[in-house]
Amino acid sequence: MTTRLVVLSGVATGFAFAQAAADDVVRFQTQSRLVMVSFHASSDHSAGRLKQSDVVLMEDGRARQFSIFDAPSGVNRMPVELVLLFDANPPAGHLWDPVGVYQFVSQWSESMSAAVLQSGGKDVRVSVYRCSGQKLYRSTPATLDAVILTKALRGVLAPLPSKPEPGTVTELTLPPKRDEVDLNSRYTGDYVTSNFFKAENRGWTLEAAIGLLNAMAAPGDRVSRVLVVFGEGIGATTTIPEDVGEYALDFGIPIYPVATNYKGRISRHFPRNQFRMRQFEALGDMTGGRAAEYKMIDAARLQSILEEIKQHVLEQYVVGFAPDTNAAPIQHHLEVRLVRPASATIQGGKRRAVY
Repeated sequence: MTTRLVVLSGVATGFAFAQAAADDVVRFQTQSRLVMVSFHASSDHSAGRLKQSDVVLMEDGRARQFSIFDAPSGVNRMPVELVLLFDANPPAGHLWDPVGVYQFVSQWSESMSAAVLQSGGKDVRVSVYRCSGQKLYRSTPATLDAVILTKALRGVLAPLPSKPEPGTVTELTLPPKRDEVDLNSRYTGDYVTSNFFKAENRGWTLEAAIGLLNAMAAPGDRVSRVLVVFGEGIGATTTIPEDVGEYALDFGIPIYPVATNYKGRISRHFPRNQFRMRQFEALGDMTGGRAAEYKMIDAARLQSILEEIKQHVLEQYVVGFAPDTNAAPIQHHLEVRLVRPASATIQGGKRRAVY
């Protein structure tokens, strides 16, 4: 069975899935069950040492109480989930070569998976997805099993299933005011609406990222999730990376874009693709994650990427609270500020939420 995911405008954190049996459409409730804001503190003296009393959470410009304070030095840390999304669209001329990029597929081992999942007693889980065409495929839900993770990563470029298991495939829809690229149009200088080289062979990677953000926020549970996207950030629609970033800010989910197949392939001859790639990479700073850029990713590099992201996530702080579910839901702006030490600075710590 294929699920159709409706991408909504202005959606907010913690939307819960409600399966409509009649039309198989996943819809969302607009009430948050748990609101969390993540951030990193940068200081020579305060890293890992902030206390709950050092932090104030601002709601619409006023301080509010919070019941969750998850710190790097905490004993019972919040579980962490790395959600991996791979652009598995077929080759597109000489600009997109998935086999040449994802060289880790034939090299990845169970020992590498075990190393990624090993976190010194911390609960670190990994889920794997891939997108091709207008569909999002789930390879494995969050797992702590090295065997399952290895199978998922080695299958990133495997033939797509003709009869997928129920609930593992999502049909994607466009965000509001976005459309498929007009392949017959000429470039007019508009980076949003103009088509891109070989767009007819590109899929809906950005829509897949939005769909995953929806799914990641839906449970509303006490799990710190981040989205790691491997791809070019270029698709066959007018959706732009900033659209993805806006959803991430609403959900409070950091994005770690891993730009692939760029160095040595997109040059001054394809300025629109280059511009879009830079927009894609900017999602890291925009959402509180980090960006990386590689021409190809072998097993050693993938292990290094995942290890660095895992450590970065384990170093983050999270504050959160359960909102009043009896109140009429409205959109709020949240921001974490430090009251001390004065020498510390914050990366991230801002989001929107409806509750």
